[in-house]
Amino acid sequence: MKNFSILTLIQAVMSLISAILISKMSFIGKIGVSTFYSQYAVFKTWWKTAILLFIVQFILLLFLQTFRSKVSAGFARALALLLAVVGAVGFYLSYVDFTTTSHKMMKFSFHFGFYLFWIAWLITCGYFLLAKEAKQTPPPQEEVL
Repeated sequence: MKNFSILTLIQAVMSLISAILISKMSFIGKIGVSTFYSQYAVFKTWWKTAILLFIVQFILLLFLQTFRSKVSAGFARALALLLAVVGAVGFYLSYVDFTTTSHKMMKFSFHFGFYLFWIAWLITCGYFLLAKEAKQTPPPQEEVL
C-alpha cells in the first residue's frame, strides 16, 4: 500500500506539471481554442487540466491495482504490458499529430505537457510490470485436540 500511495503522489505531481505546461499554449492556440475549438477550453486553465489528467491516471492506477489483486500474476502483467503498448502508441500518435498538423504551432511546452502525460502513463504500467507480488501467508491454523 505504501508504494501505491507513492505512485499516486508521483502521478499527481506529474499531472500538475503536465497541466501547467499544457496551459502555456501559444497565443494562436488560445485564439483557436476560444473561437473554433471551444470543447478544448479546459486546456486553457491549468487546474482544470490537472484534475482531468489526474483522474485519468488514477483510473489507470485503480484498474491495474484491481486486476492485480483479482487475477493471476501472469494475466495482470499481460494487461499492464497491453496498456503500456497503448501508452506508447498514444505517445507516438501525439508526436505525429504535433509535428504534422496545425498543432505544431501550439508551442513546445504544450507538446511536452502531453508527452509528460504519456510518460506518466508508462511509469504506471512499468510499476505494475516490475512490482513483485506481495507474499500472502496463510492464516495460522489451530490444532484440534
